[in-house]
Amino acid sequence: MIFSLILGLVLGVIIDLVGGSNKTYLEFGRVEIASWFDFIGVGFLKLIQLLAIPVVFLSIIKVVIEVQADRLKALTGKTFFMLLGTTAISAAIGILVVKLYNLNGASFTGELASKKVERIAEISSQSFPEFFLNLVPSNIFASMADNGSIVSVVIVAALFAVAIRYLKVHMPNEVSPLVNLIDSLKITVHSVLSLVIEFMPYGIVALVSNTIIANGLSSVTGLLGFIAAIYTAVIIMLLIYAIILLAIRVNPITFYKKAFTTLVFAFSSRSSAGTLPYTLNTLENDMGVSSETSNFVATLATSIGMNGCAGVFPAMLGVLVASSVGTEMSFAFYMSVVLVVTIGSIGIAGVPGTATVAATVTLNGLGYGHTIGNIGAIFGIDPIVDMGRTMLNVAGSMLSAVVVDKWDGTFDQEKFDQAIKSE
Repeated sequence: MIFSLILGLVLGVIIDLVGGSNKTYLEFGRVEIASWFDFIGVGFLKLIQLLAIPVVFLSIIKVVIEVQADRLKALTGKTFFMLLGTTAISAAIGILVVKLYNLNGASFTGELASKKVERIAEISSQSFPEFFLNLVPSNIFASMADNGSIVSVVIVAALFAVAIRYLKVHMPNEVSPLVNLIDSLKITVHSVLSLVIEFMPYGIVALVSNTIIANGLSSVTGLLGFIAAIYTAVIIMLLIYAIILLAIRVNPITFYKKAFTTLVFAFSSRSSAGTLPYTLNTLENDMGVSSETSNFVATLATSIGMNGCAGVFPAMLGVLVASSVGTEMSFAFYMSVVLVVTIGSIGIAGVPGTATVAATVTLNGLGYGHTIGNIGAIFGIDPIVDMGRTMLNVAGSMLSAVVVDKWDGTFDQEKFDQAIKSE
């Protein structure tokens, strides 16, 4: 995994340096090379993402129908506390790094792509209640057909799970074939996942290198301040996770060693939902987190409280936009940013481009939705910063799963301490 990550970065940099000054490359070669890297990288990512919906659906059902009622209630409360609590912390860190790097929104002016403008305009026209209401699906099959509808899938799965839980008590014979089918489907999906994961190193090389090839090093150097700020926030949050782990007497070094390959894939794929199958596998098989906790926490974390896309990033944009229009930077304003970011992080689906939605929801909540074009240049480097954001999302979900499981007393410390299994 380390080799794949390094090789992808080196390939991307070399190709851009060699062809960056060539007119033919810039007009034709870059697009052609990027398309072939996409063939491998995006092709592999699609194989992972096609499993996201069934994994979410089956995981939620299994947890709800198998966990005892009292534990399910406690599990829900603890999960929301961890996911939203770490999001609030990440929002505060986002504000801190903006001040640390002395960033000013006026220096990030730029035109937004037409598709992004349309998407932002659509979200900006919605009030907070309308935004959350749109998360409730009106068509089961439509919600299952789109990775951007993870929240809707969770809602559908929860409804079915509650019904199955009731029927297991009152009509056990009638519902047992369905329960057996769900068990079989879950085993089959994980078997397919194991097969797909074998190709992960090749996918990572293509995804990482193509991020540089498709965008060019020049797009990176022009906004180094913002890129440095957001990756500084990511590093600070990873250190905060380590402190939290130490507080519950879990070795953070072991945690990051075992999480490493999952985080590398999250970094490369830029998809929290797409990483979910691998996240679950790492939590259960390597970290000793119980199946109930890992399935429940990690699944919800793909749509609630994503620390990178729905925490650090929208908080940074909120402060940058506010500063660019002359808003007074007071403690009360910073607290309102943290509050709006935390509330708005509920229901943000973990697929590429999610941060745009989170940023728009946050700016609407602060009353600056109409001014997002003031920092349009930032969205030009979105793939670069999205890699770090997604890695932080997944790290936060894994941390929350470990903490909640430890909190519940179902954490397998002995399994966690074991050496990583060789692949």
